[in-house]
Amino acid sequence: MLVAPAPPAPIGVTRELQEALAHAYDNDETIDQSVDPVLTNGELSAEARRQVHEDSSRAGETARMAWPRRALLEDFTDRAGAINVPVLVLAGSGDKVDPPQIPREHLLPLIATATLTELGGTGHLSPLEVPDQIASDISAFVTRL
Repeated sequence: MLVAPAPPAPIGVTRELQEALAHAYDNDETIDQSVDPVLTNGELSAEARRQVHEDSSRAGETARMAWPRRALLEDFTDRAGAINVPVLVLAGSGDKVDPPQIPREHLLPLIATATLTELGGTGHLSPLEVPDQIASDISAFVTRL
C-alpha cells in the first residue's frame, strides 16, 4: 500500500521549495500554515489536528531536515521498477502536495502491478481525513488478492 506517495524521482524541486519545506514545522504557526492550506482538503478533527501538531513538533532537527535536504532529492526509480507484487496506490483528489496525476504519470508506469484509487474529498493527510475510506479501499484490495 502506498498512501499519498511522493514521486520516485524529484519533480520540480527548487532551492526555494527545499527552504520552505525545511521551515514548515518550525513552530505552531508554521505548522498551521502547512496543515489546512497545503496538507488537507478540509477540516481535521480537533484530535487529528492535535496529533499533527504533536507529531510535527516532536521531530529533532536532523529528522526535520532529512526530507527537504536529502530524501526529496533521492531518485529511486530503479527500485520502484523492481517491485513485482500487487500494489495499491491511494491518492487524494484534493492532494496539493502529490496530486493523483503525479503517481499516475510517474509511479504507475514503473510498477506494472500497481493500481491507483483516487480518494474523493481528501488531501495529503488522507489517513486523518478519511480513515474509513482508506480502510475500506485496503480491505477491498486485500480481498481481491
